[in-house]
Amino acid sequence: MVSRHNLTTGATLINEKWLLTTAKNLFLNHTADAKAKDIAPTLKLYVGKNQLVQIEKVVLHPNYSTIDIGLIKLKHKVPVNERVMPICLPSKDYAEVGRVGYVSGWGRNSNFRFTEHLKYVMLPVAAQDKCVKHYEGSTQPEKKEQKSPVGVQPVLNEHTFCVGMSKYQEDTCYGDAGSAFVVHDQDEDTWYAAGILSFDKSCAVAEYGVYVKVPSILDWVQKTIADN
Repeated sequence: MVSRHNLTTGATLINEKWLLTTAKNLFLNHTADAKAKDIAPTLKLYVGKNQLVQIEKVVLHPNYSTIDIGLIKLKHKVPVNERVMPICLPSKDYAEVGRVGYVSGWGRNSNFRFTEHLKYVMLPVAAQDKCVKHYEGSTQPEKKEQKSPVGVQPVLNEHTFCVGMSKYQEDTCYGDAGSAFVVHDQDEDTWYAAGILSFDKSCAVAEYGVYVKVPSILDWVQKTIADN
């Protein structure tokens, strides 16, 4: 997805006409009081690298300041094939410490340039308390302070989980937000989006990326799609 003023961001296809992304992605280069109907025409969305698709509307989560999520509805169905297919949304929480998932995106690479090719990386779910201490200094509310090594604070709450770096110190970076943390349920032989990347500013400088838990938003997603 390309936001206003040509910033590359991510979005995740969840059926033939809808995608999940972050509210922050939708608000890029807009004022904080921008309305969804004004944001939609400023976005350009590509399936893969070159297939431009038309956006009908965007819908922001009602609590988007704490649950960094929005939905994008397309005007036409995306042709689904072996190269383009939606990801399933889980009702159960797959964000267990140590579980490994895949994240793919068009964000900045180790040279801090936007990638020419879709990249992916395998990353482990991290302990939430370590992540909170890393960014906020303490898990006790009265002792919290802004501690982010990258100068930007992630939103951390009961609707988020944290993911560490790979053993090769690989990480997500600017432009990857909106991408899914994808896990394989071997019992069901199904791939699920366990989370949507919200905080993509870690870039192997801070230790953790932060994701919105999909089970936390599943009811809202299903109701929004049904109502629209």
